[in-house]
Amino acid sequence: MYETYEQCKAALFAEVDEKYDNFNNPIVNCEGYPTCGVRTPVIKKLAKSVPLAARDDVLNGFFSDADLTYEIVLFAGVLAARKGEYYGQTREYISRIVPLFRSWAHVDSVTPCLSWADKSALWDDFRYLLDCEGQYEKRFYIMIMFSCCLGDEYIDKILETLRYNVAYGQYYVDMAAAWLLAECLVKYYDKTLPLFTTQVFPKFVHNKAIQKARESFRVSPDTKAYLNTLKVK
Repeated sequence: MYETYEQCKAALFAEVDEKYDNFNNPIVNCEGYPTCGVRTPVIKKLAKSVPLAARDDVLNGFFSDADLTYEIVLFAGVLAARKGEYYGQTREYISRIVPLFRSWAHVDSVTPCLSWADKSALWDDFRYLLDCEGQYEKRFYIMIMFSCCLGDEYIDKILETLRYNVAYGQYYVDMAAAWLLAECLVKYYDKTLPLFTTQVFPKFVHNKAIQKARESFRVSPDTKAYLNTLKVK
């Protein structure tokens, strides 16, 4: 168990692997923080080792640290997203940490950790992120929809949000939206298909969503062939 931020940071740096860092650095493409080469499962295990009673102190230490790395920010995000004594505490921590994200991997590693939370709370409380300028804030909300809300209850709202409320044009926003739309095509084909019979999304998002849906083993060959005819030239 690690009960202070200094202990956590020291434990994280003890797991540095320079060879792995050379491999992982171009993949995570972190903008603004250095990487040091600690694997994500190790980071998540470290976050789980922090007692919930110590979470406040550890995260407060993180927020006062000016010497951050990709891995430290990921550790803090995973720790903040853990189920605590009450959801409001988690919400406040996540709201402070998301603006510090500088990689798609920060977003995609942290959002699934919130799957325990009430869907309606997540939907409402983080909706403001779509109005932020940063692409990782927008991506975070899209991945909340993907990881935590994609189901019968929210499919109509998800499709409406993707159509009318997402400002496209940033690479990691467009990729997340395409990935989510592809999953919607797979799981809710009849509801999603009308958004592709005419072009309502930017060309990149439209075609990438079709590509990803066609790569799924859950889609029949005939459906894949038809989707291919809907690609925008």
